[in-house]
Amino acid sequence: MKKNYEICLSGSNILLVPYRTEHLTNYHKWMQDPSLLDATASEPLTMEEEVDMQISWRDDERKCTFIILARDLLDCSSGVPPPPRKQTEKLEISREEEQISYPNLVNETLHAMIGDINLFLSEEEPDTEGEEQPYNTGNKQSTTCTEQLSQAELDIMIAESSHRHKGLGVELALTMMHYGAFHLHIRRFFVKIKNTNNASLKLFREKLGFVQCAYAECFGEYELECKCERWEEMVKLIEDRWVGWNKKKGSSGDSLDEDGVDTVAYTLYNVYDCPLSNS
Repeated sequence: MKKNYEICLSGSNILLVPYRTEHLTNYHKWMQDPSLLDATASEPLTMEEEVDMQISWRDDERKCTFIILARDLLDCSSGVPPPPRKQTEKLEISREEEQISYPNLVNETLHAMIGDINLFLSEEEPDTEGEEQPYNTGNKQSTTCTEQLSQAELDIMIAESSHRHKGLGVELALTMMHYGAFHLHIRRFFVKIKNTNNASLKLFREKLGFVQCAYAECFGEYELECKCERWEEMVKLIEDRWVGWNKKKGSSGDSLDEDGVDTVAYTLYNVYDCPLSNS
């Protein structure tokens, strides 16, 4: 979508930048990998088809896509947005977008690409209890029918094997969910995970608090969800889970600063301008 095409989200361990044409060479290489094609249920595309898809996703207001950058691959002295400040006590989380601009960020960080993250927006459907469903539902809460795009499927792909199993999943998921809730007013997030993908099931069930709402036996696929009545409640829920996650890590001493003072990254991410280089 165009809404996120000129911004970047700067987190503690990752940065999310808009999916641009500059990323196509690396992205196309990823999507020739049979294991990634299988994991994402995708078909291999030619470069020309990849170009067309990038343009269509940019213009589609139901698709929000960022490329994931690993901060440990970046030179922080070369014009890269800084991570959020850690604090000794919880302050009001600022949701104001930073005015600092990084027009060359995409071109200068292609080497740090490790994957992509997406939100696929849709309208929520009314409950149809008693009707035959393609899924075996369970633990499903009632929803309110709305014509607004108030729900989104969350999809995360770590394409570079060097950065899998490094504990980035919580930060990635909560960052994208917070952006979706605060900026796009999403109140329900859901994921679809194969029953053999134990790592993702553990991430969303145990670490992020998603609950099962459906199971497609024919695909061997779980649907897990996290939802609130209002998007404002979702924003608060995500912020609380981020702080809780950081404090849990801090109990092992990981959050102590050089003076031995307990600090926490209460702010999940900051938003910076990332304009097109020719604008």
